[in-house]
Formats: sequence, structure tokens, C-alpha cells
Amino acid sequence: MNIMSRIRLYHAVLATLAILAYLTGELGIIHAWLGYGVAIVIALRLLWALSGERQIGLMRFYPSFKGLKLDNAFTHPAITRTLMLGIALSLFTATATGIAMDGGKAIGLANTDVVMTTAYADDNEREREHEEGGVLGEVHEFFANLMLAFVGMHVAYLLLFKRTLAKFMLFVPRQADEGAPVSRD
Repeated sequence: MNIMSRIRLYHAVLATLAILAYLTGELGIIHAWLGYGVAIVIALRLLWALSGERQIGLMRFYPSFKGLKLDNAFTHPAITRTLMLGIALSLFTATATGIAMDGGKAIGLANTDVVMTTAYADDNEREREHEEGGVLGEVHEFFANLMLAFVGMHVAYLLLFKRTLAKFMLFVPRQADEGAPVSRD
């Protein structure tokens, strides 16, 4: 598998886990397991970055504004990198705060007397659990929402200005030239 296909697969796995974790925010153990899945993918990505392959190094997230001019302002790599950095930092922070709040309970690393269900018995139970998160819970929620905003801007930017790359990352097959068969890669 070539490097771009591996990046695309990593992207799809991380995006799927992150979106599912966001959507299951009120589902207790399911949300926690998905959060730990995101943490594993992030850890693997950091290890992968240490492999030395230029396309996956952490400097890909550092926005350099060198060469930015009015005529290339919408397509300059600094925009993509700034959005990727925003996604990475907000996702990392949301994941770290989620793990800190859980303390390993969801994966059996900590003693727990919490019943692991996906539904709350009543509104009071839900409110007590929310209050237990306290400031850390608020930080977690803020960065999860911020991540979603960055993802929205990232997707919109790619669809508006880097459509070929967006189609590639979304597994849309390339169009064939003049009647040739469509490449399935």
C-alpha cells in the first residue's frame, strides 16, 4: 500500500472514530470506548510520524506563511495546515480530557462502582454525572465542539479550493479520460 493510501486509511479511521465519539457524547461507555479508540489512533500516528517519511512528519501541521500572496491566498498550504493544526490540537485536548475524566474505568484499568449503561435512570442521575466532570468536563466539551468547527471549515475549504484532494480523501474514484475505464486504485 503506497503512502497516500495509508494516509487516506488513517484519515478515514480517525475521522470515523472522532465523529462517532462526538455523536455518542451522551452514551456513557460507548462514548468512552470510542474516545480510547481515538487515543490509540493518535498514538499510532505519533509513532508513525517518527518513522521519517516526509509526507507524515509532524511538520506537516506547522503552517508556514512563506510565499503567501494575494493571488494564492485561497490555495496556499498554510490554510490547510492551520486547519489541520486546529483539528489536531482540539482533538488531542478533547481526547486527553476525556481520558482524564474516565480515569481508565471504561477499559477496566480503574476500580469502579458505576453501572456501565448507555441510558440514565433519571434526569438527576444525568445531572450528577455531568457535575462530576466539572471544569474538566466543560473543557472536554468545548474542545470537542471546537474540533467539529475546525472539521467543518476543513471540509468546506477542501471542497471549495482543493476538490481533487477532497475527492481522493473521500475515496471518490477518479474520472476516466475520454472513455477510458475508471481507475479503482
